[in-house]
Amino acid sequence: MAPLHSVRPRAISRIAWLEPSRLPFGFDDQNIYSGILFPRAGPKMAGLLQSLGYEIEVISGELSAIDVDEIARDFDLACISVLSNTTPHGLVLGRWLTERGLPVVMGGYQFAHNRWDLDALATTAEALDFVPYVIRGEGYAALPRFLQALDGKLPFSSVGGLSYRTPDGRTIHNGATPLLDRDQMNELPLADWSAVRDVETLFIVSAHGMQGCPRSCSWCAVWTRDGQRNRNTAAERLVDELEGALSVTKCQHVFFSADNFPVIHTWATEVCEEILHRGLDVSWTCQGEVAAVQRTELVELMARAGCRRWCIGLESINNASLADSNKRQTRETMEEAIRMLHERGVHVHGMFIVGLPHDTPETIRETVAWAKRMRIETCQFLCLADLPGSSDYEQHRLWEKSFRPLTDAYEPLNWMFVNGHYGRLGNEVMPPAVVQRVMGDAMLSFYSLPRALSRLVTLDMETFRVARRQGKGWFRSLREAHYHNLIVAFLRLRGWRDTHKWLKVPINQTYLRLLDARPEEVPALSRELVSHLPPEWVSTFERVYAERLERDEEALEPLLRPVEAAGLTAGD
Repeated sequence: MAPLHSVRPRAISRIAWLEPSRLPFGFDDQNIYSGILFPRAGPKMAGLLQSLGYEIEVISGELSAIDVDEIARDFDLACISVLSNTTPHGLVLGRWLTERGLPVVMGGYQFAHNRWDLDALATTAEALDFVPYVIRGEGYAALPRFLQALDGKLPFSSVGGLSYRTPDGRTIHNGATPLLDRDQMNELPLADWSAVRDVETLFIVSAHGMQGCPRSCSWCAVWTRDGQRNRNTAAERLVDELEGALSVTKCQHVFFSADNFPVIHTWATEVCEEILHRGLDVSWTCQGEVAAVQRTELVELMARAGCRRWCIGLESINNASLADSNKRQTRETMEEAIRMLHERGVHVHGMFIVGLPHDTPETIRETVAWAKRMRIETCQFLCLADLPGSSDYEQHRLWEKSFRPLTDAYEPLNWMFVNGHYGRLGNEVMPPAVVQRVMGDAMLSFYSLPRALSRLVTLDMETFRVARRQGKGWFRSLREAHYHNLIVAFLRLRGWRDTHKWLKVPINQTYLRLLDARPEEVPALSRELVSHLPPEWVSTFERVYAERLERDEEALEPLLRPVEAAGLTAGD
């Protein structure tokens, strides 16, 4: 088969920006932490490309079905942006669109790495069996140049971060493009949420604004991928983008998706002040670190600006585990942070990792008991994952250590299980199977039915006292305390429901059995795992794998000719 790069390019006018879900629209994925995977780069890239004269539509697989025939018919190019766990769906879509004659370029977090060697580029090489082009890393500068190259106005060699295969079968990886600095980021056009298909159905929207993180957690890929410098969107521009999203959606809540919203406190302060200055009446959630809570004035300002919930990176109550992960916190500072947030009427969503160094089943059970004692409203317990681009992934070669039950044609499907719900890595005392069981037990314990229902018949005195300190009357304070408990009860009931449903989904049941399987049982269970996926996916991966074997055989043939001429066979 000819390399996909040999697909005849054409002038580009209409672009489909695709952000696939992990499984096709309507498929019962059973993400424990259910909800929309908000369009990520799509609105921002829509604003950029429209400013350059292109027409673009953003299609999120969480919001809309993705119809490849419609896209191949109505668009000139497809850009597919993927996370690790949405990569298999993206590969399938890319292959189907390519087979229909549409140019396709892939990008996203799956292909953003610091290192530039064959091991780090393996995910990119894998994708090139399905699509003709991959852009690694940040696309704001690379994608416009790629469009010019596709139109014949620039050589492909000039596009930073571009990977492709030449017509003679060679794989080319251009050098990476430097990340934009803060001034360049703020020169980009505003995000355009109106370009998102079915955007009017969104009840939660995201505002990002922060690129990277100044911290250096060893398992995290954010700071290695997007840098540690301040490249944040100016407060005025970020709130402009937020107002644009609010104007075209049914938004009831905003998620500030920056991985560590308050860490650059001057910026977070400016964003909150801008929200208050404009009189925006909106409630929102942020992600933040423990240390930021020590800035009491900032926390109080955030609460006044509408912050109702912190997703706080607690990770572990084991100080040794925290130190090994480069976390700048201790159990004691975490307890102080939770108390401070609660005293200001901010709900806490505790984010924990199972499988860190020094974790044991006993320490995780202790963590669950601690979370209950600290009256944390909601929690997530996620298995430690092998995130491409993270410091741990590249320094410790986690692709060789993670649990990857699928091989050969189905090997790329292993990425589906990099979302924290599945045991992939073990530590010195817990293999992946134990990590999986301990994580599930933690979720079932925290989200028990009695703990959810009890909130319906009790009064949250802490919320009541906060409201009274804010000068609110007795009746209003009681109402807010009751409303707080209703919200917590609803979220915990949803956690109880989704955890139990997740455990019953056939593909998850098969994965759990694989973790404990004897070697002779693995082939049959792996086939069973694949059988739970859409059959058209399976046939696509099988077809691509057969082509790869054929290509490898053709490449090997000239090397075998001298051996055959000497009267020997390859087996000799």
